[in-house]
Amino acid sequence: MGIVFLSLNFYHPASGPVITNLTYDNITLSGVTVSWTTDIPSDSKIRWMASDSNYQAIVFTDSIYNSDTVTNHVITISNLQPANIYKYQITSQSTGGTALDSGYFVTQSASTGRVEVYFNHTVDTTVSTGENANGSQDFEARFLNRIDSAQHSIDAALFNFTDITSIAAAMINAKNRGVKVRCVCTGDLNTPMLDSLVAHGIPIIKRNYDTSYIMHNKFWIFDYRNNSDINKKFLWTGSTNISHPQFHTDKNNIIVVQDESLCAVYTREFEEMWGSNTDMPIPSRAKFGPLKINNVPHILNVAGVRMEVYFSPSDSVANNLCRIISANTTRSIFFCILHYAMAPIEDAMHNLFNNGKQIKGVFDLSCSSESGAAFPKMKGMPVTGSWKPPADVFVDSSSGLLHHKYLIIDANSPAGNKITVTGSYNWGREFSYENDENLLAVFNPGVNNLYYQEFYARFRGAGGEIIGIQNISSEMPSSFSLSQNYPNPFNPVTNLEFGISKLGFVSLKVYDILGKEVVTLVNEKLSPGKYKVEFDGSGLPSGVYFYRLTAGEFTDRKKMMVVK
Repeated sequence: MGIVFLSLNFYHPASGPVITNLTYDNITLSGVTVSWTTDIPSDSKIRWMASDSNYQAIVFTDSIYNSDTVTNHVITISNLQPANIYKYQITSQSTGGTALDSGYFVTQSASTGRVEVYFNHTVDTTVSTGENANGSQDFEARFLNRIDSAQHSIDAALFNFTDITSIAAAMINAKNRGVKVRCVCTGDLNTPMLDSLVAHGIPIIKRNYDTSYIMHNKFWIFDYRNNSDINKKFLWTGSTNISHPQFHTDKNNIIVVQDESLCAVYTREFEEMWGSNTDMPIPSRAKFGPLKINNVPHILNVAGVRMEVYFSPSDSVANNLCRIISANTTRSIFFCILHYAMAPIEDAMHNLFNNGKQIKGVFDLSCSSESGAAFPKMKGMPVTGSWKPPADVFVDSSSGLLHHKYLIIDANSPAGNKITVTGSYNWGREFSYENDENLLAVFNPGVNNLYYQEFYARFRGAGGEIIGIQNISSEMPSSFSLSQNYPNPFNPVTNLEFGISKLGFVSLKVYDILGKEVVTLVNEKLSPGKYKVEFDGSGLPSGVYFYRLTAGEFTDRKKMMVVK
């Protein structure tokens, strides 16, 4: 587990070494390895301290020094405590001067690391790899159960809390039975729900800086504080606000992680907005929007699963999302998004698309044409920056908002990195540089497949088709080819195989006997190789059909027969 992230408190003299590639990995219950590079040979020193809050004085208590003058610096720290956040500082000195950098890391916890995922609309389990996703869930019931189960603390970062009286009542009941409840919300006027919390003694702090922008987080931390049971600490996040439309009409997701270290990181972010690490806020010390600083660990080992956490606007969320997709995508990126108007993210996807990766997505209809929206360009419409050829992107025009903000990497590949990114973060400038947001990346095949089942339902419902194209050989064929389908005749499924001899845009379509297009099976750039596509003709009447492959100047057509 390792990552390169933006430096904090960077300093170096003109003639001294320059530090880059600050990285930490090998995260365990009691240790971590920190590494960095310098442009000239220099020594290595690291100092660290347990960081109990945002407000602790920095007094480093431990250090390791290596006098060897090198450009690749690696120091392993041991004898640390589990689930602890540590502040650290590195220095490298040469004859020309000293450079320093600093950051935070968090050790692994001994929690279960269990991950649960819920969707409030249908899922398509035909792409399940074993565990069927939890679709059509009652989010209100889910939240009520979790709140009613809390025994020690609830920290809630809420953007929208308008009309769910049952949730307000449950929070009040929790407070009355001794649970410590704290709430951070956006800077708008209180809603009746928030007013009822205040009236019953639950402290709330609203975003108090540049309220033309919003505290847009949607995360809850259950039983992290005042609780010694490491297996009863839960983080809830995802795309869902607390309102009736969000729970029941709009398309949303919830991800729940049982992990003490992850709760510690989110609590540290919560308390930056809260202004204290106590039960009561200190508004004069609270930080929102651009006032916040990058003061949390970003990489975690959650029961052996890598997770990355970023908060905007302090943590370069857009840059880190671009890095995640550019460095890890081997086959495909699929996404469902409310707002997508962020040029760096679109450019990163376009570069992958031009190098043969699949890019497929679903946009919310009401936001697909907003200023700077990526949809018209990705769809190949006649606008500046139009993708030629277009990506497989569609708009969701069904009832309610497509309120998701998730992306999945390599979901339709038997191998690949299998990463899922979710949270409150929409892909736009205000979400990156002004709002308070969170993004969680989970490097886990099981979680990836659960979100793939949700994506498959949204994508096909919006008009897309994913029929399961497989790269069956990475050998470079000497020429383009289209094989006869098998079995043939078939009922209802058959396989179509073809060979691609060079990178290029490929189209594979099925037509009926009159030449009317039935379905597009492939419509994307593909790298050289041999491919197989499974075609399900269960919705077709018996008869003769044709399938045609077009790749550059190559075109071939073959006949197949459905017999029922």
